[in-house]
Amino acid sequence: MFRSKREVREFVWRKIEKYSKFPPPFGRIPNFVGAEKACEKLRKLEQYRKAKVVFSAPDSPLKRAREIVLEDGKILLAVKPKMTGFLVIEKGKARTIKEMMRYGKEVNLDELDLKVDIFLQGCVAIDGMGNRIGKGSGFGDKEYQLLKEKGLLSDDCLYVVVAHPIQIFEDLSYLMDEHDVKADVILTPDEIIWIKRS
Repeated sequence: MFRSKREVREFVWRKIEKYSKFPPPFGRIPNFVGAEKACEKLRKLEQYRKAKVVFSAPDSPLKRAREIVLEDGKILLAVKPKMTGFLVIEKGKARTIKEMMRYGKEVNLDELDLKVDIFLQGCVAIDGMGNRIGKGSGFGDKEYQLLKEKGLLSDDCLYVVVAHPIQIFEDLSYLMDEHDVKADVILTPDEIIWIKRS
């Protein structure tokens, strides 16, 4: 039993270090060997295939996912680091933050006329019930809540998290706060895990 989210983060950052890719995992959403393979699983989701708009956090393990979204001719809504703004990207590249800034068009959420069908995040840890722990900044939950408040999430928006098996736990619900948003599906390099709602 972990005593805090911080303890979970420290545990994961140590355990995932040998599987991590640049940048080093500590203090961030870890980028790991196999992240591209996990992102490729997006295309196996029926909801993704039907989706017109996909939101992605700027996390490194989601690089391939952002690339896939644009390859498939969908609209990518991305957030700049530290939630300093939102970008709509329809063409070009969006693997890195630099590419997102170059090809993206800065938008005002109040003026956006679209609905996000897939909400995509990385994580530090997640459990089998969809309880996600980020790096501690709270941005992931704030991004979701903000899009929801602005009416920019479709009614059946799917919350997708990309994770390494080391990041998946049985139950972290006892550490969750009221504002924490639950994921619907976890993509790992080897499987698609659907969250069962009780």
